Amino acid sequence: MNILLVDDEILAIQYIAGLLDWESYGYHICAVAHSVAEAKKILEEQEVNIVIFDVFMPEENGVALCAYIAARYPHIGMLALSSYDTYDFVREILKNGAHDYILKHRVNGELLLSSLKAIEGTLIHNPMKKPPKPMADIDLGSGKDAPPVSHQLALSLEQQKHMLGVLDKKDLPGFARILAAVYAGETMGSTTSRLMITKEILDFLADFAVKYDLSFNYEELVRELMTIVEQQDNQALVSSLVAMYEQLLGLLQQSSGSHYVQMASSYIDRLYFKNISLEKCAKSIGVNASYLSRIFHHEMKITFSKYLSLVRIRMAKMKILKGCPLKQVASECGFVNYNYFFKVFKDVEGITPLGYMEQELGKKN
Repeated sequence: MNILLVDDEILAIQYIAGLLDWESYGYHICAVAHSVAEAKKILEEQEVNIVIFDVFMPEENGVALCAYIAARYPHIGMLALSSYDTYDFVREILKNGAHDYILKHRVNGELLLSSLKAIEGTLIHNPMKKPPKPMADIDLGSGKDAPPVSHQLALSLEQQKHMLGVLDKKDLPGFARILAAVYAGETMGSTTSRLMITKEILDFLADFAVKYDLSFNYEELVRELMTIVEQQDNQALVSSLVAMYEQLLGLLQQSSGSHYVQMASSYIDRLYFKNISLEKCAKSIGVNASYLSRIFHHEMKITFSKYLSLVRIRMAKMKILKGCPLKQVASECGFVNYNYFFKVFKDVEGITPLGYMEQELGKKN
């Protein structure tokens, strides 16, 4: 099968190209493109079976390329690679026809080969596609004369919505019910479907772990689950995934208070110069505002608003020492106007901004 690699970064192209002994698995990198425009030209001129593309590229991005290929070349399989694990991009990529979406920092030869085999399986079994004959050394799980079968290579948008809902609510029984329903589906008898769905669910758990800064050995868990996938035991997959989520909830319970406070303080440190508030911060990190206010005050010994003021004044002092005009300092440190900046600065430092500037300049002289 002919493979087109599309990425604006030369090192990324070289890395992906070096992950596999492509020819030994029946794949051939027929062309490389460094932009969507270049990829379109190659598609017009060469026979391509699968496109592996980066999502974020200058000018047109991978989402646009995916939609273009789906509309003009429906017989071509697509695999998206990205450095960003953003649900909206995942959803758009899958809606536009991509067969899979892999994060660059997680991609390795094993995952890449599994995705390529799964994509090849759909191209071969989908009567709307026009692929070459299947490679003899790739076991697609059906006989030579078997009728086309249906493959579900990604959770439906409704399933994704339910999955995100129970994860956000930290609902372990609900998570178990969704998994039971997913793995009871007719298409889950296919090894290809089982592998791709399992990996997608594991990605959701990895996102959960990242969100709450929990320990999660992704590569080890992938290997564990892939072994169960090969055993064709759907119930064992459900049990393993439920156990993984239960373990994450246990870790979260042990560190939830400190974790939310750390996220809130980090939020302030990063966005102090913007119009932020307790309510906006709480919404950003996914907790109730009154709960955040209570645990923040308990752990930090000061209120959220007081911490915000201290951070803003600390940054203001640094800017003053660099010679920035005071009105510019007020604006760049998140104060709505100079008068409010004057008041907060004096409350915190016991001296006006102008007085502080003259005092520090006097020390230098």
